[in-house]
Amino acid sequence: MKSEVKSRFTFLIAGLTLLIIAGLSVCIIMLIVTSTKGFSLEYVILFLSGLVAVGFGVVAIIKQSKAYTKNRVEEVMSGNEAFLTKWEIDSKQWAHFVHAKYQFEVKESLGYGWAAAGLMGLASGFVFWGKFDLAETVIYTLLIAGAFFFVGKQGAIVKARSEFKRCSQIEMSDVYFGKSSIIFNSKLILVDEFGHRLKHFSIQDRFNMKVVEFAVESGLGNRKSTRNYIIPVPEGKIEEALKLSSYYNGIA
Repeated sequence: MKSEVKSRFTFLIAGLTLLIIAGLSVCIIMLIVTSTKGFSLEYVILFLSGLVAVGFGVVAIIKQSKAYTKNRVEEVMSGNEAFLTKWEIDSKQWAHFVHAKYQFEVKESLGYGWAAAGLMGLASGFVFWGKFDLAETVIYTLLIAGAFFFVGKQGAIVKARSEFKRCSQIEMSDVYFGKSSIIFNSKLILVDEFGHRLKHFSIQDRFNMKVVEFAVESGLGNRKSTRNYIIPVPEGKIEEALKLSSYYNGIA
C-alpha cells in the first residue's frame, strides 16, 4: 500500500482520537460543573455535544479501520503490495490443525475456570469475612467460586467452539507474510506499525507438526494488550519458516 495512504490513515485516526478525547473531556467537565453549580440547559447541551463527538469518533474509527484493513488485504492479495512469501496450507493439514487446536483449547479451559474461581473466591472471602460465621463464610465462598469456575470454563469452551466452527469452514488456508504485517486467512495482523509491535516469533512442535508462534502487542501505556497466533508450517516450508523467524525477530 502506498505510503501516502498509510500517512493519511494515520493522521485521520489521530484526529479522530483527539476528537474522542475532547468529547470525553467536555462530558467530564460538564458533570463536575453541574454537580457544583447545579442544573443548566447550557450544561446539558454541552454534555450531549461531548457525547455526540465521542460517538462520532468511535464510529468513524471503526469504519475507517475496516476500510483500511479491506484495502490493505486486497492490495497484498492482488500483488500490488510486496510481501516476503506466501504459504498455502492444504485441506488435510488444516483440518488436523484446527481439530487438534480445538482439543487443546478445551483442555486449557480448566485453567480459565480455576483462575475465575480463585479470583472470585478470594474476593468473596474478603466480602463475607466478619459478616457471617466461619462455616457460612466458607460455604458461600465455595459456592461462588464453584459458580465462577463453571462460568470461566464454559466461556472458554464456547469461544474455542466458535473459533473451531469458523476455521472448519475454510477448506484451504493461506498466509501472506509482509514486512510489517501478516495476512492470515484474509485477516490483517499488523506486526510493526500503528502501535502494534511484534514481541517474538518462533518455530515450535505442536499438534504433531511444525508451527510458527508469534505474539503482537498493541496499545499504549498500561493499556497494552498481547495477542498470540499459531500458524501451521506447510510441508517443505521449514527453510522459509527459519528465514521468516530470522527476519521477524530482527524487528521484534
